[in-house]
Amino acid sequence: MDFIKAEILKVAKLSFKEGLVNSFAGNISYSYKNFMYITKKGSFFGDLTEQDIIKVNLNSKSYSPKASSEFSVHKAIYTNTGKKAILHTHPKYAVLASFFYDNIVPIDSEGKLIFEEAPVLDVNPPSASKALEEILSLYLKRYNVVIVKTHGVFAASRTLMEAYAYTGALEHSCFMLLKAKSMIK
Repeated sequence: MDFIKAEILKVAKLSFKEGLVNSFAGNISYSYKNFMYITKKGSFFGDLTEQDIIKVNLNSKSYSPKASSEFSVHKAIYTNTGKKAILHTHPKYAVLASFFYDNIVPIDSEGKLIFEEAPVLDVNPPSASKALEEILSLYLKRYNVVIVKTHGVFAASRTLMEAYAYTGALEHSCFMLLKAKSMIK
């Protein structure tokens, strides 16, 4: 589906430009009917092409080894939440905030408009694990954006642009919280 690939490419480039990912970190997927379109393992958001997006049948027991290492996490989220789009990034302020906060409640007006709170989830191991599948499937039913402590942000929503908006707002709110924390002593 061309419109899905175009949206994935757009959000990948925006995420890279905004500094929400670096190098080969992060992944994006979109669920459409019985399929998931997901970025390949090792793909680079800043230079993503249509060839870096693969289509996988969500009902299949197996999947392409080329798919992102977080494929099973994305599949579990889709299966258990009803959300259609997932953006997984590694924004520096959100990851840094995960060392100091158990829950992010925005203090900035923009953050308050976009999300009420974002839980910080302590998961071991924090990447591509059964534990991550289970906890994200549970929390992303209620929230649109969460931080996995020391690892990164998962945003799940109806569209990729919404997931991007949640991620960007969370990153800005984390920056504001950390800045306020360092100034008030």
